Amino acid sequence: MKAILRISLTALMTTATIMTAEAAKIAKPTPRPVIETYANWEELRIAKRWPEVDAAVKLPLPKRLLIATAALTAPDRRLRDPNYGFALLLAGPTSRDATRLLAKGVLMNDYVFGERTPAVLRSLAAEAMRGCKSCVAAYGLIQYAGLDVPQNDAVAYKWYRWAAVVGNAKGIEATSLALAEGRGTRKNLPEAKKWAARLEPARRAKLYTEIAKRIVLSKTPEDVAASSELLLQSMALNPLDAGRPAKQLLNLDYPQSTQDEAMAAIRAQGRAADPNALKIMAQVLWKRDGPEAVNEAISIFQTLAERGNADAIDYLSKALARSDVDKSRKDLIVASLQSAAASGYVSASKVLGNAYYYGTGVTASLEAAQTYRESAAKQNDPEAQYLLGMMMLQSTDKPQDEVTGRQWLEKSAAGGYPLARAALEKLSSN
Repeated sequence: MKAILRISLTALMTTATIMTAEAAKIAKPTPRPVIETYANWEELRIAKRWPEVDAAVKLPLPKRLLIATAALTAPDRRLRDPNYGFALLLAGPTSRDATRLLAKGVLMNDYVFGERTPAVLRSLAAEAMRGCKSCVAAYGLIQYAGLDVPQNDAVAYKWYRWAAVVGNAKGIEATSLALAEGRGTRKNLPEAKKWAARLEPARRAKLYTEIAKRIVLSKTPEDVAASSELLLQSMALNPLDAGRPAKQLLNLDYPQSTQDEAMAAIRAQGRAADPNALKIMAQVLWKRDGPEAVNEAISIFQTLAERGNADAIDYLSKALARSDVDKSRKDLIVASLQSAAASGYVSASKVLGNAYYYGTGVTASLEAAQTYRESAAKQNDPEAQYLLGMMMLQSTDKPQDEVTGRQWLEKSAAGGYPLARAALEKLSSN
């Protein structure tokens, strides 16, 4: 019996040891992926130990393709170098993959091929015949742009349409634009919209905005009406990016009825509305006569200010100085600015500092002015540092405050603020 008990205990201990080991394996933390960040192409190139272009063109083709892909298609445009990337692709020997990457590069970047343009076009055309959609679109773009080749809208349209037929999004966009403008083909806006309808909503919304921007330039009543309709449809297709069409609709001479319709669409989105669209709407209302429009503008600016929008905060500063804004509204403005300042938005602290210093829209208070200016100064804002420094030097006879005031001026001057440098020079000459 004792032997059986010993065997059972041993088995339990062994099982516990195995379970503990397995648990340890499971509990072992997974290392976080290293996120590499670079400021520009040169910084990326050096970090990756890629050679300069003169040496890179001599690398084997697979290596050249790897580097050229980064130089031409990086999501962050700051990390691209088209000249470097194209040089690697045009240094023979080449391949079908190189030509396809060349096409993507043309569609995504500015380019200059010079005397190599005919060879580039031949390569793109050959690969287009093999079914490369981006090659078709790139060939059309080169003809359309007329850079290094005679500009030819008719040829460009044929190639764009081919790219559109095979489903290339760039080709669809270019075909739609050509039809809307009548470039290389007869103008046909309904047909342009049919092609645009093949795109997913967000991309179609951007295309509608671009078409609207172009056709309104004719200033004919028909094109202005069509442009208005496209912009409103763009807002409906992608409400989260309504700022683009709203800027067009509300800043140009479209009929006020159309502008009011655009504003209604923005209002319908509530707090989910695109902040850029809200800002543009508020700016338009701000310029209109009547207290209702101004009050609505202020309400929108308050909402945006609490999210840290610097332009909205600047407008609230102006609202505090307006004589047609009543005290109760100004109290709400101050509350919004205080909320923004408490969230760390330096521009709100600066506006409050000035408001309390001069008594604009509030009861003047040097103590409150110093508090808000100090808050902004501690966030390394050179203007706030200057204002705080001058305030401390001018409003007290305490030696310690004079020392601190001069220190703030020195920090402001170090930050490049010219008035602070001038003030320090004047203090030194006294």
